[in-house]
Amino acid sequence: MSVRMKTLVALALLVAGTAAVAQVATRTQTLTLEPGWNAIHVEIEPQDNRMATVFADIPVASVWRWLPTGAEARFVEDPADGLENIEGWFAWFPEPRPEAFLTNLFRINANTAYLVHIEGSQSHQIDLVGRPVLVPLRWQTDSFTLTGLPVADVDPPTFAEFFSNSGNHAGQPIYQLDDDGRWQPVDPAATVIESGEAYWIFTRGNSRYQGRLDVVLDQGESMEFAAALDEIRIVVRNRSDLPGSFLVRRVGGVGMPLSFRNEDPDTGEVGWPFLPSVLPLTADGREDVFLTLGAVRREFTASRMEEILEITDEFGERMFLHVGGNTLQPFVAPVRDAKGSGAPSLAGLWIGEVEVDAVSESQLGGVTPTDAPQTFTQRFLIHVDSSGQVRLLKDVIQMWEEGTLIPSDEDPSMLEVDEPGRYVLITDPALIGLYTGAVNRGGRSVGQRFSTVAYDFPSDSLLFDGEFGPGNQITTTLVIESDLPTNPFLHRYHPDHDNKDAQFLNPRIEAYQVVREMRLNFLVEDPTGSTPPGWGQTLVGGEFEESITGLHKNTIFTSGEFRLRRISAVPVLNQ
Repeated sequence: MSVRMKTLVALALLVAGTAAVAQVATRTQTLTLEPGWNAIHVEIEPQDNRMATVFADIPVASVWRWLPTGAEARFVEDPADGLENIEGWFAWFPEPRPEAFLTNLFRINANTAYLVHIEGSQSHQIDLVGRPVLVPLRWQTDSFTLTGLPVADVDPPTFAEFFSNSGNHAGQPIYQLDDDGRWQPVDPAATVIESGEAYWIFTRGNSRYQGRLDVVLDQGESMEFAAALDEIRIVVRNRSDLPGSFLVRRVGGVGMPLSFRNEDPDTGEVGWPFLPSVLPLTADGREDVFLTLGAVRREFTASRMEEILEITDEFGERMFLHVGGNTLQPFVAPVRDAKGSGAPSLAGLWIGEVEVDAVSESQLGGVTPTDAPQTFTQRFLIHVDSSGQVRLLKDVIQMWEEGTLIPSDEDPSMLEVDEPGRYVLITDPALIGLYTGAVNRGGRSVGQRFSTVAYDFPSDSLLFDGEFGPGNQITTTLVIESDLPTNPFLHRYHPDHDNKDAQFLNPRIEAYQVVREMRLNFLVEDPTGSTPPGWGQTLVGGEFEESITGLHKNTIFTSGEFRLRRISAVPVLNQ
């Protein structure tokens, strides 16, 4: 009898007792294995994916996985005839079977098909607990692919319906393992696809077809709100020729605080309401729908929270997404504000833009900024330490400090972590050699540099007065001396602007000193009215004001808006 598997929609959630512990969302896939040969398709990444653990207490003779080698796929009509001598097949044989030494397959992975040989006369059930991974189907060109298909447990489509919009698959041969453990061709129009079952499916030419429902992430295999990332976009594609609808369901977790971007098509206004338990989406034929989700960290009840989303269409096709996020950037201990109020600290590195849209009419001696014909932006780098001191930075490099190891108390021959590694922020170039890179580029570990050309000053940083955060204000005075290389009046090759006398020998001030008085007023509410996820914690903004003395005989006044995002929660510099 062929494998008949039902993927339970039951989602297991490991819930911590306090807010200090992570809340983990998992999904359970139940597989029923019949005596003889079974063709299964694993849809999740098990928490413990070792073969010996997955098939513990199950009379398994062998488990096989086909890994394409570039040659045309080869399968025999009856797997019992032998797979060990066919290129591309890898196997696991449990101990103490005599073939165990031939094992070259050790783990079960998500979105992968396996052949499982069960001994005895009874059926067995296994429950795989883990997380879904969004990995697209990879079809072998002009060859067979052993795979399952992303369909629902209830009312799934037939093969003909599933491949109705794929010229590379429609009408091509498909094989299913029958009750006697032999591969038999199926009638695509009459055979319903079963979730969790694997089939040999032929592809003519090249194909990236995923079904009439296709889900794409901008990056990664899950929606991971890492570090200070607050928004992630999903693309849901209707690959059919007919108008369709999708349902996004929250099916796992205790309610990770998620919001979604909702734009009014008539007014263009943007809001961020909380994601409901079921969100309907519509799409015309061959149309893409864009769904942007946000992690509302201010509502987190644990250091880490997770959710599982199910996306379905009306044709019986289904896909799952794992969503997770931390309250703070990893490797950084949470800190509290210096006032001892218990509120989360805003310490870290903030990067954003100041958009100036109004300038005073200096030639008339005006002191009130008026709307400018065009806006211009300036990039700002600001660091806040754990005491609340705010600094303006010109450039900063994120590096990595390796952790330390010590001999284990239980087994001195083994090493254990003494101090874990951590990210560091460097403004002093002399310290770079003490650390390793934070990212890999071209096979090399390098630091990640952030910089700006919007301003300059002699030191590594410039102090702000005031308090950083919503409802507060910070100010600073930036003095551009006549000998600063970026002084706009200084020109080393012009005799009237090189700060030297007529003989080019003795110093003489010729470039004017420029003074910039800058003020950032933080708003409690987002000025756009949308209140995006992360507002007040990883995203802040408000009004910008500046007076510039020295460029003109009259002081120039400017104003605009600013928006800053926290990209690192490291609370110290150069340590």
